[in-house]
Amino acid sequence: MEVIYGINAVKVLLRQQESGWGKIVIASGRRGSSVKEVVEIARQKKIPVEFHRKQYLDGLAGSFNHQGVVGLHQAYVYADLDILIKNRSKFSNFDLILVLDSIMDPQNLGSIIRSAHCLGANGVIIPEDRAAPISAAVIKASAGSVGQIPVTKVVNLAQTIEYLKNKGFWIFGADAHDGDNLREMDFNCNVVLVLGGEAKGIRPLVKKKCDFLLTIPVMGNFDSLNVSVAAGIIQYEILSQRRRTRAAEK
Repeated sequence: MEVIYGINAVKVLLRQQESGWGKIVIASGRRGSSVKEVVEIARQKKIPVEFHRKQYLDGLAGSFNHQGVVGLHQAYVYADLDILIKNRSKFSNFDLILVLDSIMDPQNLGSIIRSAHCLGANGVIIPEDRAAPISAAVIKASAGSVGQIPVTKVVNLAQTIEYLKNKGFWIFGADAHDGDNLREMDFNCNVVLVLGGEAKGIRPLVKKKCDFLLTIPVMGNFDSLNVSVAAGIIQYEILSQRRRTRAAEK
């Protein structure tokens, strides 16, 4: 079983998923409307609820801040790539898939998955090696969005990108310095957005597979944005551009 910690993460996943739960554990004396909601949802779905001292929850969650609520759930099941491809948002005429190259920070991965869900992406692809997997920390950082959007794990990103090209996708790589201005790109097509790791960006072999490189214009003393922030900005620009195009066509 996998430990899910944090009241919002547990609550959202409880709403989404009826099966796979072992039990919900709540710290004795923990109060509030959110706790009552967690207990009520769990009992409606016949998921056991236990109350224990905070030290017991500390042992389950380790050093992470569990906020007095922990859930035990079966390990995350990654989606098949072809299922992810078919998961186009009903609000878009085009697909949008995120490919994450060497994102190591669970907080960044969770935040990217959250923005991908909120901004209409089909799903997120991560590599099997040199990357953060879906974990309790990622689920918490995503505020439960992990349960609402497909995430696929693949062995080889370069080969996966070639497969997506053959499916009709154009590949856009985010680069801190060497790309064209984000606002000048045309996203009215099926898009794969490639985002690189926190330290070195997109690896050279993966970058060679990109059809276009884009850069977010920035001001100030920093030369680049946090990858999860960049993911949100780029996806919002893609969504806004597509909405303007649809409005103009009506």
